[in-house]
Amino acid sequence: MITPTVAFVQWFDNIPLELRKYLAHVFRVCTTEDTSQMAARSDQSLTGFRAWAVKKDFPLRMAAKMFYIRAVFDMVILHHKEITDDDGSFGLLSQKTNIVRLSAKQWETVINSWITLRQDQLSDAYVHSWTSWMIKQQKESQ
Repeated sequence: MITPTVAFVQWFDNIPLELRKYLAHVFRVCTTEDTSQMAARSDQSLTGFRAWAVKKDFPLRMAAKMFYIRAVFDMVILHHKEITDDDGSFGLLSQKTNIVRLSAKQWETVINSWITLRQDQLSDAYVHSWTSWMIKQQKESQ
């Protein structure tokens, strides 16, 4: 059984680099209480996000992390048109250094691959099943 984390990271690592930076930075902006983190460079956001996303933890926390990531990514990916400025940049980031320009075809590919991941390894049923399996494994090893 592939873990939700592994499935997510495989998907994430296969989208365009600039989009990975953007998503990681928007995740940081949307979830941090530390306003100084909002001014971080997008490459710093990417490094920090990816390290946090793959960090091993106990099953319930790992499941919660996947639901958390899924919720923010849903908002950004599925509603990218609504949060795009007229000039094609995103209002959450500096327009000079953090513009993510993807063609309609690229967005379509990203959206379709995200929806597929959401319906498979990041679905509620899959994440809950994986979590239950991990908890059972832990109990049996004690």
